Amino acid sequence: MQFCWLTVFLISLLFPTLKCYDKLENRNVHVQTRILLNDPNLLNSRMEAMERELQTLKTKLHAQESETQDLKHQLESRTSELLEMKTSGSTFVRWGRKTCPNTNETSLLYGGFSAGGLFNAKGSATTTLCLPHDPDAAPAGVPFSLHYGVLYGSEYEFGFKNIAYNDDVPCAVCFNSQAASIMIPAKSSCPSSWTKQYAGFLTSGGSYSDHYGAEYLCLDENPEYMTDGARQHDENGRLFYPVHAVCGSLPCPPYQNSQTIACVVCTK
Repeated sequence: MQFCWLTVFLISLLFPTLKCYDKLENRNVHVQTRILLNDPNLLNSRMEAMERELQTLKTKLHAQESETQDLKHQLESRTSELLEMKTSGSTFVRWGRKTCPNTNETSLLYGGFSAGGLFNAKGSATTTLCLPHDPDAAPAGVPFSLHYGVLYGSEYEFGFKNIAYNDDVPCAVCFNSQAASIMIPAKSSCPSSWTKQYAGFLTSGGSYSDHYGAEYLCLDENPEYMTDGARQHDENGRLFYPVHAVCGSLPCPPYQNSQTIACVVCTK
């Protein structure tokens, strides 16, 4: 070091504008840098800071993964609800017609013949069926019995618009994506927020002493006849009669004696 100072002194005497301080300053900077890089406290501090930053990033990533998982569950739940809405629904029969109403989300399952028990047979069934045009065979081996039920076709017992007395009665089984369906007697319109599928008038079996019961059905206001069989053959079976009100136990008003009873089929 003394030699350096002596050298500087001599050079300064010879060359007053030159100094060696810059070299000494640079040497001090390099020494200080090596000291900083070799400082364990500084390195530990830097490592701890990096670890804290990494932990923060991990926390944010975990939160994003949880949010993504929640969104995935919501999407799956919504998809399931939409599929359920798409596949669920209700069915109804349009009596007296071969096709279903031309309304949104209503489709034909099948068309067929109205059928039931013989009108004057005491043991006949009271329900009415819509039989398809293409029946399948029953399971093999069903034993033949001496006592059995019977199933007949059906006929109108009145003339109205395009149908005539003794014409056979068609039917259409319809599917609608709305969950509920209902037939409302004595109404021709549906409640608010319900969809009208079709309107018409009530029919049932005839009110005669030698006739037996048959259910009330809503016949379409524009009935058709079957073209598969012959018309007006008067072969009986399940007979359709219009339903009239009878005052007494039925209050009049609001009803009127001999009033034809309207009906409507609604879905929601």
